[in-house]
Amino acid sequence: MTLRLWKGTVLPEWLDYNGHMTEHRYLQVFGESSDALYGLIGVDFDKAAEGAFFTLQTHIHHLAECQLGTGLFTETEILGHDDKRLHLLHRLFDTDGTLLATGEHLSVHVCHGKVASADALMHGRIADLYADMADQPLPEGTGSVLKRPLANCRRKP
Repeated sequence: MTLRLWKGTVLPEWLDYNGHMTEHRYLQVFGESSDALYGLIGVDFDKAAEGAFFTLQTHIHHLAECQLGTGLFTETEILGHDDKRLHLLHRLFDTDGTLLATGEHLSVHVCHGKVASADALMHGRIADLYADMADQPLPEGTGSVLKRPLANCRRKP
C-alpha cells in the first residue's frame, strides 16, 4: 500500500535555465509530501514545538525531467519507524505514470527542541499505516539514509 497525499503542476517559477523543473523543487515536493503524512498522523503544525518531525537525511534520485505544466503526484511509503524516527520513501510521478524521481527521508520526532518519542496516539497511527506496508519488499535503491536500522523496518529481500 502507498499513500497518495500530494499532487500539483510544474509552475513557471519552478523551471531552471534549461526549461526543466529545477532540482530544489523536487525537494520542495517531497517536503510537502512529508508534511501531508505528518498531518495525517496527527502533527499539529500550529503547535509544532510540542511535537513534530524534522528531517535528518534526504537522498533524491532524479530519473526523468519535468516540463512546464506537467501534472505531478507523489506516492508515499513508510519504510520503517521506531518511537523517535520515521523512514519514508516518496515517489514522484507525472500523470502518465512515469516515475520522475524518488526521495528517501529519515526524520526524527522533536518536542520543545529536543529529540523525543512521539506520543502514543501519533505512534499508533504510524504503526497502523506501517502495518499495511510492512509485507512489501524494501524498494530497490533504498536504505542509503540509515546508519542504524529502526526497530520496525523492512529488510531487503
